[in-house]
Amino acid sequence: MNYINSALNFTGSKYNLLDQIIPEMDFTKKYFVDLFAGSGVVGFNVVDKYDKILTNDIIKDLIGIHKELINNPLEFIEKVKSLVVSKEDQAGFNKLRENYNKNNSPEGLYALLLCSTNNMMRYNLKYQYNQTFGRRTFSDSTQKKLNEFIKHITPYKNKILFSSKHFAEIKITKPSMIYIDPPYSAIQDENGNIMNKKISEAGYSAYFNKEDDIKLYNYILNLDKNKYSFILSGLLEHNGKQSWIMNKLIKDGFNYKELNYDYNGVSRKGKKESKEIIIKNY
Repeated sequence: MNYINSALNFTGSKYNLLDQIIPEMDFTKKYFVDLFAGSGVVGFNVVDKYDKILTNDIIKDLIGIHKELINNPLEFIEKVKSLVVSKEDQAGFNKLRENYNKNNSPEGLYALLLCSTNNMMRYNLKYQYNQTFGRRTFSDSTQKKLNEFIKHITPYKNKILFSSKHFAEIKITKPSMIYIDPPYSAIQDENGNIMNKKISEAGYSAYFNKEDDIKLYNYILNLDKNKYSFILSGLLEHNGKQSWIMNKLIKDGFNYKELNYDYNGVSRKGKKESKEIIIKNY
């Protein structure tokens, strides 16, 4: 099956795993919740399968980008084009980043992403955007990617709802399939206790900490108790480290399946041993 890629480059994007994840979804439910939407690539590829899709992410401007590209694409793209800098304009990029951190906006974030290293997003612990200049800009390939995405999503735009909340604030009240792909989670020590260290790092990891892992674990148990369907995806093992939440849910007896993906193809730090899995309750 052909899947549409997101308009955004995103660390941890599941685009290359869609053919393994989407067939595992529960399509008997009417509603779909993308709890940590990120690039939105999972939810936007099942939009034809559900009555409504809720796209949620705690990063407000990330949701703003999705919302604008779906509801107001042409005007939004023109705003972005007016903000991006050339591939040689380091000073312009620094100014763009400074202005964004003072006055956040969806178009400002997307312009930064297009000009940043690997088109990736990164925040510091003060939640300020701090990715470096990548000598990139809005290109023909960017426009092509946007055109394909807009063509795919436009027929379904009235199905899509948006929110930008902490996941624990999302209250599920209708028969739903919830997809959960959190920022890289905390690791466990040799006794299975949670540690305040992450299994891997992403540019947006500042938005997720040890306490969030515990909250997410309890949130998942509540979903199961109320008979909602969920899939949790992420790393079970990475470079000798073990995920606390993944191991805990497996010990609780939930079904899991290993996914086939070679992370060494995208790693810049040498060969790593990684195991990505999905966990589900049906």
